[in-house]
Amino acid sequence: MRLRFEHWSLLCRGRRKKIIALIIVLIFLINAMFYVAMTLFERVHKRHNWNGIPGKQYDNNSYLDKNGMRVIVGHYIGGSSGRKLPEDVINANLYSPVPMAGEGGRPVEIYQRELITAKEHFSLHYYNIVVSDKISINRSLPDVRSKSCKDVKYDIDNLPTATVIIVFHNEAWSTLMRTVMSVIRRSRDSLVKQIILVDDASERAYLGKELEDAIIDFKQVHLLRNPKRTGLVGARLLGAKAASGDVLVFLDAHCEVTEGWLEPLLERAGSDDVFVCPHIDLISEDTFAYTKSVDAHWGAFSWRLHFRWLAPSKEVMDAKLKDPAKPYPTPTMAGGLFAVRKSLFWRLGGYDEGMVIWGSENLELSWRAWQCGARVEITSCSRVGHIFRKHSPYSYPGGVQRVLNNNLARVVSVWMDEYADFFYKFNPHVAAVRDDRRVAARVELRKNLGCKSFKWYLDNIWPQHFFPSEDRWFGRIKNDLGACLAPNASVPGVGGAASAQPCHPDDQLEGLVVFTPKGSIMVDVGLCLEKGNGRVVWRFCNENHRQYWEQKGPRIKTLTGLCLTLVTNKHPDPSGIGAPLTTVRCSDDPAQIWHFERVPWR
Repeated sequence: MRLRFEHWSLLCRGRRKKIIALIIVLIFLINAMFYVAMTLFERVHKRHNWNGIPGKQYDNNSYLDKNGMRVIVGHYIGGSSGRKLPEDVINANLYSPVPMAGEGGRPVEIYQRELITAKEHFSLHYYNIVVSDKISINRSLPDVRSKSCKDVKYDIDNLPTATVIIVFHNEAWSTLMRTVMSVIRRSRDSLVKQIILVDDASERAYLGKELEDAIIDFKQVHLLRNPKRTGLVGARLLGAKAASGDVLVFLDAHCEVTEGWLEPLLERAGSDDVFVCPHIDLISEDTFAYTKSVDAHWGAFSWRLHFRWLAPSKEVMDAKLKDPAKPYPTPTMAGGLFAVRKSLFWRLGGYDEGMVIWGSENLELSWRAWQCGARVEITSCSRVGHIFRKHSPYSYPGGVQRVLNNNLARVVSVWMDEYADFFYKFNPHVAAVRDDRRVAARVELRKNLGCKSFKWYLDNIWPQHFFPSEDRWFGRIKNDLGACLAPNASVPGVGGAASAQPCHPDDQLEGLVVFTPKGSIMVDVGLCLEKGNGRVVWRFCNENHRQYWEQKGPRIKTLTGLCLTLVTNKHPDPSGIGAPLTTVRCSDDPAQIWHFERVPWR
């Protein structure tokens, strides 16, 4: 009996050990599965969440269109909402490239343990500096040019020479050097006479002697130091005055040029009558992936003069289909990247030196070019990647709004003629500083150049514009139930299903529309009311017959005779606010009755 008990005791001890071992293995497997699941979740989260770094927010003026193009408003918010970083972090250059990271323009993902650092350091530059420092300053990029662009042959010996001007202020070392190295590696030596780096009074230690040592072996690279911060305009003028090349090529300090980028710019800019821009692709501010943007877009602006990328006109698209490699006109440029013959730049007055730090200089230069006898164009054969940031990491002396308002007031007062009254009426915060601007010299320049009016610019350069005019009705369209016709406030500029909105006072642009003689009902940022399949929608204006409407007394009808109607049968609000819009057969329903309340636009 004792022997049998001992055997049983040994057997139990063996089982206990096995059970304990199995439990340990099971715990290990559960933890491993949890880690894998979290890693996969993080990757999916990054791919499908535009916010990227946790805590980073985009405003309603940034969106992804149906073609996968990020559309960005040229309106920045200054300052950082994060905690103040210590000086040793601010001044540290942590560039430490990882083999193959980001090669071919591929995205770089960071480890879980690096997420907190990436988030904390994000406000330094408003892009992911942890990722940037992992990518070589000599990384490779894809050649995303079309076949027609690759087939173009250039007479290299007869192209003008270029001075590439790159302005920076407290830029990250890795990003700045990647900009410089991409220009050096992907440009013919015979075409680049100089690369001028203009330091606009940077305060970061790594942009001192460390930067000087990094460029010392590149004879064509010259570094100019601005002793006092003047902003983009003053720093670019400093570089332009030192330029010896035939063509000035301006780049931001967070760009990467691709193969064959320079020849198309120089060939077009050599004509001495055009400001020519490269086609701007996207570099992710989170993963630094290089993404090809849509093949055709042009620059424009909203009623509040925020820069926008919009779809080109039908005429431009038809011409582009016939010859994809040919440059095409654009109403305005983004301003960060363009080439212009040096003689033309100075003949038209350079930059307005009264504009400080950043803001609206792209509009001023574009309007001056078109109104004073030159052109602004984009060439799809020159591809340059650019990091679009939603916030500016820089300080604005006196405050960001004061700087932006002062610059806007200068541009509006000199170039917009009667449309200045329209802008000032709906932007009293800018109107308050218009009389403080000393613009007599710029007004005299315009007179001496014999420049055309802003109305001429809208009628001839951008006839698809959505601004009010003498022959366009402007005001509020109000339904008999009480709601108004306006785009959804939650998705400005995006388009989508239309619904009735609350009515706004006369001084708020968000609730006002333009009704053109052709029958387009237009709102800010180029959206037109369109008869959809069932629902009425807001879409980018494209001269489609479904976007034409007729006013028949108090009714708004499609060309086929259907009436614009609020769908109120399942909507609780008696005023119709939030109710969908559709088109049905006309009746006596008050949901089909619309009142046109004109609002003076100047």
